[in-house]
Amino acid sequence: MSRAFTWTDPFDDMSDEEFDEHLSKLARSRPSAVAVSLRIAPDLLARVKREATRVGVPYQTFMKRLLEAGIARLERKPATRRPSGSGVRRTR
Repeated sequence: MSRAFTWTDPFDDMSDEEFDEHLSKLARSRPSAVAVSLRIAPDLLARVKREATRVGVPYQTFMKRLLEAGIARLERKPATRRPSGSGVRRTR
């Protein structure tokens, strides 16, 4: 069964000047971000995309949330030494 979707412009009541000011405020409040390139296995990317779809967010947003949660969790733990050869490759 298909339902027709009716879109209502939430900015319809704004003047052009009000709309421009609204966009300016959004741009100022948005945190800056840095673009990165990341190589991951295709099957891992498919899993990430599947889980992102399941929770209803874009997959890159989902990945950022996972990274944030993981780093926050690591920061709460006391530092432990890893044995050499742990598989983590350090770059300069």
